[in-house]
Amino acid sequence: MVDGTQARPGTPGAAAADGRGRTGGRRPAELDPRAGKVIIAATTACYFVIAALSMVGRHVTGARAGYGLAALLVLMVLQNVNSLPGRGGPRPRYWVWTLSAQALLTYLPFLALGDSWVGMPGFLAGSLLLWLPSPASWLSWGGVVASILVIETRVGGDVGSALYYTMGTVISSLTVFGLTRLVDLVVELRRARAELARLAVAEERSRVARDLHDLLGYSLSAITLKGELAYRLVAPRPERAREEITTMLSLSRQALADVRTVASAYRNMSLESEATAARAILASAGIETAVAVHCGRIGEEVGTALATVLREGVTNLLRHSKAQSCTIEAATEDGTVRLVLRNDGVGAPPAEPGRRGTGLDNLAGRLRELGGRLSFETSRDGWFTLTAEVPVKVPAEVPYEDRETDGPLLPEAARRNSTAAGSAT
Repeated sequence: MVDGTQARPGTPGAAAADGRGRTGGRRPAELDPRAGKVIIAATTACYFVIAALSMVGRHVTGARAGYGLAALLVLMVLQNVNSLPGRGGPRPRYWVWTLSAQALLTYLPFLALGDSWVGMPGFLAGSLLLWLPSPASWLSWGGVVASILVIETRVGGDVGSALYYTMGTVISSLTVFGLTRLVDLVVELRRARAELARLAVAEERSRVARDLHDLLGYSLSAITLKGELAYRLVAPRPERAREEITTMLSLSRQALADVRTVASAYRNMSLESEATAARAILASAGIETAVAVHCGRIGEEVGTALATVLREGVTNLLRHSKAQSCTIEAATEDGTVRLVLRNDGVGAPPAEPGRRGTGLDNLAGRLRELGGRLSFETSRDGWFTLTAEVPVKVPAEVPYEDRETDGPLLPEAARRNSTAAGSAT
């Protein structure tokens, strides 16, 4: 999504100002992974060209020169094989063999080329950092670096040259490691962005599905109830039928408004208004309803969540129960708003006991996001009670493990009770 305040090219806000009030230029382009691999290959090739020129400068000729150039070419191929692939996920099977071959070609040529080959161990040290797990990678890296001191001493070098080549090994190994990891991180960043985009789409789909269920289920159930009532009253009581049709039209307009709120993600609702509407709908269905809502001033987010719970509860009551009496109570106590919806319409279990809807799970998820909880129970005298509790002051941050779960949001036993009571949609 693009923020409406985003600066457009050519506008005064397009250039970012630094702490001294100066405006900077365009942000540099992000490194492309393919370009990064080309940079790694080019850097490696330059190092090996320098190594070849070093052999020429040390007057390495004849068979020794041919052997050295052939070893350089094979070593360059092995280095690129070990550097260019990304290391995300499981290691490929060949990495042990290529790393072992690189180690052999790093140290065996010293027997024929002497100090002309002294710059090559740096690439092996970089590959060890890339492929071995820590701390084994850094220990082996230190061993390769220390080996340069021993080798340079054995081939006749002094302390100065030994330190010089040791520092060169450190620089070349960290260069190989840093460039390769940089490209790996760019690849991982792109994968993470793609995954975040996919999750954002999935979350938005889930939101739309949840809101359609929570907002439209109530309106459509009420429209169905009003339509059936008007149909029965057309002949004996046409005036009453006309009133019911008028109410049904009003409900359909409300359903249309609900669809628009889902599309715009703006869905603030009033608990008091929903309680009044619920009493009217239940009265039309012949259900005696008592309403007592005394919450005082509560936040819009809390009010919307509780109003959604009330809608879902009334929808379930109309769809699945044979209630004759219902009570709706809401009050604030000790910093918590408690909504209680009770009805006496508990009936027999549905014909498909394994079939479960998502209505109560959706509500439980809404309340958990606000630090609240949802519970329900069925009493022996046939009364079903749905209770929602939400703190008046929403916590600034709800722990992640309390905000999302991999399994159902309601306990399995509670879900079975809900199914048996005919209250889960």
